[in-house]
Amino acid sequence: MQHATRNTQYAILLPLLLLGCQSAADLDTPPEILYGQDICDECSMIISESRYAASYVTTTGDVRRFDGIGDMLLYDSKHHEQVHVYWVHDFDSEAWLLADKATLVQSATLSTPMGWGLIAFADPAAAADYVAAQGGSTTTFADLQQLFASGAVDPTTLSGHFHESAAQHSDTLNHTND
Repeated sequence: MQHATRNTQYAILLPLLLLGCQSAADLDTPPEILYGQDICDECSMIISESRYAASYVTTTGDVRRFDGIGDMLLYDSKHHEQVHVYWVHDFDSEAWLLADKATLVQSATLSTPMGWGLIAFADPAAAADYVAAQGGSTTTFADLQQLFASGAVDPTTLSGHFHESAAQHSDTLNHTND
């Protein structure tokens, strides 16, 4: 009987120890998204396109996955988790990049999941070229976080109000071309 109790204790403690041993390097690794299978934590839609997908990792190692940058910003503004790192995909290469290193483009004419009209670029020149060719404006992830956190974005009207909010808060955003 005592042997069974000890095994039960090990069975309970082992997963806790493994979770506690997660290194900072693991927290800094881009998450895996199973496209066509994983569900967006905000809208519950299947995540299907990597170029729009975003994710963040909390300080406790929890991974949140999103079908778009706007859904990540909305979820983050509602849940106030302690986030270790935010990830977005480069629109051109579809490679993961740190959100705070990306140049974001927002455009009311850009068709993205859930209609936020947000994409990210690793290269600021590529973002500027996209805006010059397709319209929109560039901004930073930090500026968008501030806009979402301020409550200026009404998620019930999605992109239409988002783009109106962005225009009204142009002091927050670095508009390059509307």
